[in-house]
Amino acid sequence: MTQGEQNKHKEDTSEELTGYFNADDWKKDVIGGRIICVGLDSSSESQAAFFWAINNFIKTSNDTIKNKLVLMTCIPENCSEGNRLRLQNFLKTNMEKARTLIGDKVPLRAFLLRGDPRDEICSMVEKVNADILVIGTRGLTGVRRAMMGSVSEYLSKHSHCPCLIVR
Repeated sequence: MTQGEQNKHKEDTSEELTGYFNADDWKKDVIGGRIICVGLDSSSESQAAFFWAINNFIKTSNDTIKNKLVLMTCIPENCSEGNRLRLQNFLKTNMEKARTLIGDKVPLRAFLLRGDPRDEICSMVEKVNADILVIGTRGLTGVRRAMMGSVSEYLSKHSHCPCLIVR
C-alpha cells in the first residue's frame, strides 16, 4: 500500500457525528480550557468514565475555563451496516445525554471510529489535540485478558496525552 493509500485509509476510519461546530472553539488553549476525550463502548465501566468526565472536567467549566468534550466509540473494520447504525445511535444517545447534562455552552464533538480501538482512539486523540483521555476498564484478568488484550492498558501506554482509567 502506498503512503497516499495509507493516508486515504486513515481518513476513512472516522465519521464525525457532530454536525456543525465552530472551529475556533477547538483551537488548542490550555489556559482557557482543555480538550477532554472520552472513549465509549456499551460497558457499564465506559458509562462510569463518561459520567466521571462530565462531573469532574466538564461541569467545572465556567466563563474563564471552557473545557471541550469529545466522545468516541469504535467499530470493527468489517462491521455490518446494522451494527454500524446501532453504534452510531449509541453515540448519538450519549451526545444527547451529554447535552442534557452540560447544556449548549460546552463545545461537543463525537466520532464513530472504524478499526482496532487501540489504534483508532490513539489516532483521534492526537488528531483533536486532546489534553486527557478518559476511559473505563472492564477488568479482564487471566486468559481472557491475554487473548483479548486490554484496550485501556494499551491506551494508557500509547496515547499522546495522559489517560485516566475509571473503574
